[in-house]
Amino acid sequence: MSGAPGQVELTTTVELKGHLIDSLTLSKVADLVHQLGGDYRLNDIRVGSLKKDISSITMTLMAPNATIMQQLTEALTPYGATAAENAEVNTITCQQDGTYPEEAYVLKLPQRVYSQGSWQLLENGGTWVLVLEEGHPRMKPAAALRKGDILVNGTRGLQW
Repeated sequence: MSGAPGQVELTTTVELKGHLIDSLTLSKVADLVHQLGGDYRLNDIRVGSLKKDISSITMTLMAPNATIMQQLTEALTPYGATAAENAEVNTITCQQDGTYPEEAYVLKLPQRVYSQGSWQLLENGGTWVLVLEEGHPRMKPAAALRKGDILVNGTRGLQW
């Protein structure tokens, strides 16, 4: 991935295990990463010598921003991608009540659901932000954020 000079690029290392070659999993993962706007570097590949043997791949995912990194890690979960290393989460401080920077880890839930012929309000819908309160992680509604809250930045240190 080639960004503009000085552009910060987020990275995370994941591991895939299974029948990655004969099932075309590696090809599917590579295509998906590029479709979502990311890139990758293969760090280590161990291919089983017999059909029954399990292969493993360690790869570094690269994304130009936290939103794409979140999409990458979530999209690769069904393919068995797991964090390859234990790493502390990165954090940033909330600068203004009710707002969060683009780099914060957010989860967007639908706010209304069309069911039985009408739109119904989803009680806990909307944007939720991952915060650390006294070192304990929890999701907090974006509107409830307060200046000084400690927000998780990106996807480092998260597992799905």
